[in-house]
Amino acid sequence: MSQSERIKKVRKHFEMTQADFGRKIGIVQGHLTGIERGRKCVTQKTIKVICATYGVSEEWLETGKGEMLDKNPEKKANGVLNVFNALSSEFQDYMLMQLKSLLTLQKGAGKRPK
Repeated sequence: MSQSERIKKVRKHFEMTQADFGRKIGIVQGHLTGIERGRKCVTQKTIKVICATYGVSEEWLETGKGEMLDKNPEKKANGVLNVFNALSSEFQDYMLMQLKSLLTLQKGAGKRPK
């Protein structure tokens, strides 16, 4: 899988449009389209911003080695926060309700999903 395909995989993983994903990392949709199609080069700055914004492993994004998402809980929290901030107020409320339901479910089951 190429770096362009990995970037597209990250965007699809977070179920974002090119416009929304690009906006969050500071590039326009047309540029992101070029990156995903392998027609435009990805700068180190863009790689770092994607990793910081979405909790992606820099090694995976650059080389394809390892796991896509960084296991660091702080990076995961930042990724959740970034998705949350991209949502409308109505969907933010829904997301909070779902997270609370998951926490209740986890407590009742006494374990985490695999």
